[in-house]
Amino acid sequence: MKKRLLLAVLVGAAGAAAMAQSPVQLDPSLIGTNPTPYVSPAASPMQGKRVVTDWFTFMDAADANAGGAIAFTFYNNNAMFPDSNVKQSYGDGAGGTLLGYVARHNVGQMFDPSSFYYTDLLTEHNPYTIDSISYAYRYSHNIPGTVDTLEFQVFQDAGVKVGNLVDPNGNIIEPTAWIVYDRATGKGGGASQEWRILLDETDTSWANFNTVNLALPNVASIGRNGLFAVAYRFLPGYAYNVGDTLDQTWDSPPVVNKLNQFQPLIGTDNQKTEEDSYNHGLTVRSFNKYAANTTDPWAEEFVPGDAWNNFSEYVYIGVHLSSPNVSVPTISENTTEVYPNPSMGSDIVNIAFTTTVSAQVSVELYDLLGNKVQTVMNASTEAGQQVANVNTSSLTAGIYVYTIKAGDQTLSGKLSIVK
Repeated sequence: MKKRLLLAVLVGAAGAAAMAQSPVQLDPSLIGTNPTPYVSPAASPMQGKRVVTDWFTFMDAADANAGGAIAFTFYNNNAMFPDSNVKQSYGDGAGGTLLGYVARHNVGQMFDPSSFYYTDLLTEHNPYTIDSISYAYRYSHNIPGTVDTLEFQVFQDAGVKVGNLVDPNGNIIEPTAWIVYDRATGKGGGASQEWRILLDETDTSWANFNTVNLALPNVASIGRNGLFAVAYRFLPGYAYNVGDTLDQTWDSPPVVNKLNQFQPLIGTDNQKTEEDSYNHGLTVRSFNKYAANTTDPWAEEFVPGDAWNNFSEYVYIGVHLSSPNVSVPTISENTTEVYPNPSMGSDIVNIAFTTTVSAQVSVELYDLLGNKVQTVMNASTEAGQQVANVNTSSLTAGIYVYTIKAGDQTLSGKLSIVK
């Protein structure tokens, strides 16, 4: 992933230092087994709103099934547990499975409004508030009368750390963001809010992932260019023994004590697709939870989802965000038209819009990896209708994102080229 270095200066005192963390090598067989299909819902359009108030989930926005660039793989054994005394199935490296001790203890997700998937938010230049989050899970309740717990935390401002991933030779790979892990308490450190919810047999959802919207105890207010993170963990409400298993389908050897099991929805990107923001997952695994040597770079930290050498990891967590567009609207609302769309590839595509005042206007075209492929327009204009012409003859088939910048206002949309 490529990140905006500007944020390393703007996000809190704890994030200002150029902190170095080594990328993590993890045995690919421990990622999971048996991918589970998942199709994200369509994102709601935001263009032209003076005040943005809506749900935003990076995995929905970036999912290749919904027009994004990331092909997520979802595994059905991402169980979470507070320690590693119980087991679940893992890949054995040869196409089979084996029972191994649970390695995942906490999960989380960063939210960064600067992603080009969120260009319609306009929060990159404005403060914003978050009043609710969403999460997706599978839960199997097998012990009658028990009640389990999910413990949530939110982090913002100085509670989010920004630094650099470095290779073994000390060379900077990329900047990233993460939160502190407190091994004494088994959860994040520096949270701005914490709360718990209970799980019982009525929360069972094993055949499919269930999505839940959850209000924050207090509305979180984040400043300009600020980052926001959510983390949570599963706390079982039952006694368990070393070697008990969470896997409900394991039959060789037979499962003796079937436990309640909680699995967050986690997406793995095995292509490590570039994304120009800090939107990535967070996780605590056994190697940093139990690290006795505190000089280990991740001993006291959540590992960011872009730190893995072989893949990137994301956690399905959405935010319900409100952000005002405090600038004067240079582009008249609901006047943008794109035609023909889709284009057959030999067309000139017209991007038409109306400006309310004289302004410097630029129109640029990006692919879904965030690479600029064409500057369509860059001119000083008078108030009135503007038309930018996209020459599509040299472009390959696919989905492209255009951005219109006029004064302090930015609008964006998609155009499709079919050849």
